[in-house]
Amino acid sequence: MPNSGGHSTLATFGETYAGLSMKSRMASWGVLLALLSCHPGESVASGIDPEVESCIRKNAPQATAIQDIKLRSEGPMFEEKILTARVYWKQLPDGNSDLLAVFDEPEDISGSRLLFLEKKPENEIYLYMPALFKVRRISSGRISSSMYGMDFSYEDFQWLYNMLSTASSEQRADGIVDGDPVYVLAVVPAQASGSRYQEVVSYFDKKSCVIRKVEFYAEDRKLRKVLSADPNAVKRVSGILVPHAFLMRDLKKNSETELTVTRVDIDPSIPDTVFDPAHLKESRGIE
Repeated sequence: MPNSGGHSTLATFGETYAGLSMKSRMASWGVLLALLSCHPGESVASGIDPEVESCIRKNAPQATAIQDIKLRSEGPMFEEKILTARVYWKQLPDGNSDLLAVFDEPEDISGSRLLFLEKKPENEIYLYMPALFKVRRISSGRISSSMYGMDFSYEDFQWLYNMLSTASSEQRADGIVDGDPVYVLAVVPAQASGSRYQEVVSYFDKKSCVIRKVEFYAEDRKLRKVLSADPNAVKRVSGILVPHAFLMRDLKKNSETELTVTRVDIDPSIPDTVFDPAHLKESRGIE
């Protein structure tokens, strides 16, 4: 489905991709499942109250999750952009996690796959585009690039799904969001991760421990983006509370993207081959 602005989504992506080199537990299932903290066993070292960590963890899957998501934004001429994907997430025995996003809409990127493998000192990101029939690796120097013209960058997508474990985290003084008391957790990305953010601050409702807001601070600690979760769109799925509606605002560009969760499957069986770069050409995931 082409944009009405004159360029197809694939063409826009191609322009972004042309500049890429060949060489970006818990940050969250993250924000999407209301979980932002640290790897198991690290809460004391990172200054997070164990009771707060436990409260946040209760809203997380044990090992795997599948989500269907819809991203919606408007262009400068008020043209609507819609992107849909199925996202597969799996926690590994070492505490790291893998993520595969399989895109269905618009038509010109249908079947493309974005694979994130959590590594140290930096993650590995692989992209498969059916039109090119090639698997390419995205460098850490390009993780701040827009993902398919939306207000989410490749790095933002990693933050959403617990893909930056090298960051250090701490709990700060409680705060208020829209009149409700919240826990405040701050994360500082590791320099080797290639992050464009100096700090990411998350706010969790003190009653439910569900995410309410995330602030992304760039250079000179300027607030660059704000992700807000709709408290009226929180649903219980397999015993855990899952936010189903978000809004990402880019304050520099004065733009915003809606993210809606349309389906959630908690702790399904997902084979490891789903996250193998060698299999990106062969399979669109699992049903």
